[in-house]
Amino acid sequence: MLSWLGIHKVEKQRHQFFGNIEKRTITLVLLTSVLVSYGIKMLFTYVIPFAYLKDPIVAVLPGIIGVLFAVIYVLVLERRLQEKHDENMKQG
Repeated sequence: MLSWLGIHKVEKQRHQFFGNIEKRTITLVLLTSVLVSYGIKMLFTYVIPFAYLKDPIVAVLPGIIGVLFAVIYVLVLERRLQEKHDENMKQG
């Protein structure tokens, strides 16, 4: 229908989250995501002046932003690992 825009109907491939990845790799990804979360939280705690951190809403922002970064990190890394695995399966 929208082929003139370059949009074609593609069959969706369903795959399990971290489906074909080794447990050791999954553990490393999750541990590094915790480090990313903690690092972003500490960075924002350092950057935001102490006087603003007394406000309850501003005080939770570094933690929330850290968790959001960690979630994005896990999603992107999982996707890249899954694509790499699929590419290796096609070649081998």
